[in-house]
Amino acid sequence: MEIWQTILQARQELNKSKGTTVITIGNFDGVHRGHQQIMRQTVELARQHDSLAVVLTFKAHSDGLVGEQPLLLNTPSLRQGLLAREGIDRLLEVEFDRNFAALEAEVFFQTWIEEGLHAKGLVVGYDFRFGAGRRGDYQLLKSLGKEQRIQIEQVSPVYEAGELISSSKIRQLLAEGQTDLANRMLGYAFAIEGKVIEGEQLGRKLGFPTANVYLEPQYLLPCYGVYLVRLIEDTRSFFGVANVGIKPTFGKYLPLVEVYLFDVEVNLYGHFVQIEFLKFIRPENRFSGPEALKGQIARDVAAAKGYLDQMFS
Repeated sequence: MEIWQTILQARQELNKSKGTTVITIGNFDGVHRGHQQIMRQTVELARQHDSLAVVLTFKAHSDGLVGEQPLLLNTPSLRQGLLAREGIDRLLEVEFDRNFAALEAEVFFQTWIEEGLHAKGLVVGYDFRFGAGRRGDYQLLKSLGKEQRIQIEQVSPVYEAGELISSSKIRQLLAEGQTDLANRMLGYAFAIEGKVIEGEQLGRKLGFPTANVYLEPQYLLPCYGVYLVRLIEDTRSFFGVANVGIKPTFGKYLPLVEVYLFDVEVNLYGHFVQIEFLKFIRPENRFSGPEALKGQIARDVAAAKGYLDQMFS
């Protein structure tokens, strides 16, 4: 999957190759199963038209301009990898600024969809809105598409356990420690990415050396507590337990992710890692002291290994 940084870059490539596109548009934070259905339909329609399957998305969530910026489920690299896995050919990432938000729906359709991206088709979700004041809807798209002979398709919502799958619902579930349902809605294990930083060696003193992972504050951390996780570093992966929280036993109050790896000790300082959250074990607690915490960590490790055995049995 190639990435276009501007609409000008996209237009230049398409003009040069005389190419056409089938597009979908959205934030696609999480690239959950509802988004995946949109991607599949976009790719299928693109193949029918002998066109590139293109995602038009934003470098920062569009809600941040008109309301409160949500904590994001995916880093840019995670989102890009998930979209590539769905078969998307090109990703156009642009700034969602006031000028973009002020474009009238018809102007956006003409300058971006028709002229900029040479669209043969456009696939949107059930709740898609566009243009200034979010005035544009599916009916307007159908009308504009008919005029310009651009095929417009709308994808129905997707449900899990009777619940509508959405990025906001997944954020809520992760904040409540409902990792199992959140992961089913995502269609993969929720993950964070970050660099391993040097900590205070508190885990090592307890006999459980940990990799401490820094996450930038705009990204979502799941509910504070202990999880069965898989840590991925380049081509290597390891299972372990992660504590997400603030170390209340030691009077530390900055959010941190600490990962203890099972049956292996590797030096990951300075390495960029991905952590998949497989199972919520318990909420974060404050303990009377280091020995009480050490005993609880041993029980957490045993519980996590039990869940791991069930997963592979």
